[in-house]
Amino acid sequence: MSYLVLARKWRPQTFEEVIGQGHVTRTLQNALKNDRVAHALLFSGPRGVGKTSVARILSKALNCERGPSPVPCNECSICRQITAGNNVDVNEIDGASNRGIDEIRQLREEIRFQPVQCRFRIYIIDEVHMLTKEAFNALLKTLEEPPAHAYFVFATTEPRKIPATIHSRCQHFEFRRLPEDDLADHLDKIVQKEGLHLPRQATLLLAREAEGSVRDGLSLLDQVAAYGASSYEEVCEALGVIGVETIEELAFSILGSDMASVLSMVDMAYRLGSDLQRLAGDLLKFFRDLAIIKRLHRENCSSLIEMDHKRRDLIRQRFRNCSFHQILQAMQIISSSMEDLYRSSDPRMSLEVLLMRLCTLKEFSSIDELIQQVEALLRAYQEYGNLDGGARPEGQGCVEQGHVYQGEREDGSLSMTFANKVEQGSNQQPDKGTIGIEERWEDFVEIVKRERPGIGNVLEACSGLKARDDSSVELSCPPDVTGEMLCDRENAARINRMAEEFFNRPVNIFFRMEKGGERNGHGNKGVCRSNGNNGRRLQLINSPLVQETINLFQARISNVTFYNRRKYKKTKTGD
Repeated sequence: MSYLVLARKWRPQTFEEVIGQGHVTRTLQNALKNDRVAHALLFSGPRGVGKTSVARILSKALNCERGPSPVPCNECSICRQITAGNNVDVNEIDGASNRGIDEIRQLREEIRFQPVQCRFRIYIIDEVHMLTKEAFNALLKTLEEPPAHAYFVFATTEPRKIPATIHSRCQHFEFRRLPEDDLADHLDKIVQKEGLHLPRQATLLLAREAEGSVRDGLSLLDQVAAYGASSYEEVCEALGVIGVETIEELAFSILGSDMASVLSMVDMAYRLGSDLQRLAGDLLKFFRDLAIIKRLHRENCSSLIEMDHKRRDLIRQRFRNCSFHQILQAMQIISSSMEDLYRSSDPRMSLEVLLMRLCTLKEFSSIDELIQQVEALLRAYQEYGNLDGGARPEGQGCVEQGHVYQGEREDGSLSMTFANKVEQGSNQQPDKGTIGIEERWEDFVEIVKRERPGIGNVLEACSGLKARDDSSVELSCPPDVTGEMLCDRENAARINRMAEEFFNRPVNIFFRMEKGGERNGHGNKGVCRSNGNNGRRLQLINSPLVQETINLFQARISNVTFYNRRKYKKTKTGD
């Protein structure tokens, strides 16, 4: 006699033997007791969770010689024939190979006749979503008004592909994946009855590899039994998988930036013939479980992680120094690289590149850390630069070259300072005997016109030249394209460099723009307003920190909003 595989040998024959689908079996048993079984049933769910088995049990329960009964006897000739699959009135149809309208027309012709042996004719159509649109349409009238002696049971793994017109004529039962522990318990019972010697750790591995499918779990158990495995290590070798301990060690090495250990483990997995894409998926799953363990309390993890309390506590203790953001970043990198890994012609090389990238996570800062650093810089600069609206204290700090500091004068006009990198308040005085800036300004403008005609012409158009002291001068410029050119950051830097070279000392050049409009130092247009927030806005926009941020990210300022810390009010000062 040929060998009967475990998936067939241990196929459930009664509703009580079906594991993990109590919500379905209880409903069907109550329907049988009360004679309320619908004529069309739709079973959906993952592969190998009992859809076809429950359909067969229902067929026996309806046609049993001692029934209809919620518990078929499995002893009468009808039950034995249905179990063997050779009963003429119970038809199992493969929807993938009998998907056309001709097969459905033949079914409609046969269903009109009374059953030969049984009480009812039952049609079990597996993978029903494979039927064509025309075939589904041919079923509509029969499903809506079937003969009293006929029942339909549809099974599918993709219920979304079932037309709504068919779905609405059926009672829908959704089958679920089995939890890892429940499937491992079921495998333990079969291992004991079959005389196999496998530890609990091995059956847990089989359950994890089966992904909630009873049939897949039994098929893997068959493979392990044929290999002759009797330990967890032998089961891993027989299936060619990486154990959970190895995955944990790999994750620990990644978060510890131990690239040598990481590459060594990848080499070991490659030599064992393990599926490297599956290795990446297992690593992603472990990081997911680790993130939950790190973020949630112990009592909230039980329903989210298929892992006992003792192992969770050990993992929490071992990874206590790893930050949640680092784990989350590792998950994002693996998840975004999975598709490329599956399509790669050299999976090992792609996986090594991915893992080496993960080993450098400590070299990067999280978004939260960057935000904290920026906030710290803002607080420090606010204390230094008095960003709340006051003028920069004299003698404090240095002004970076090319930065634009703007403020509001008492008469309401705007002043813009293009300053070199000089110490303010350092009492640096020009050399004795040097000619003042005001006397040599026209010569300086001519030099600028020769080297930079555009800037030189703009400087020449400015009026109201007034020397403040020996190291600064003030000009008045109209609020038009002239002022816009002078507010350009690069032009400001050129003017300062040329002035320092010409006058042989650092020079501060102040451009006084009359009311009517303004343009800040980075080229963002705005409307001049007379409210009190305008000066604060200008100082904030043109602070070194903001300007460096704009240059770093190639950004532009769209609007500035001030928040009142006491009343939590905000006011916009313009776009």
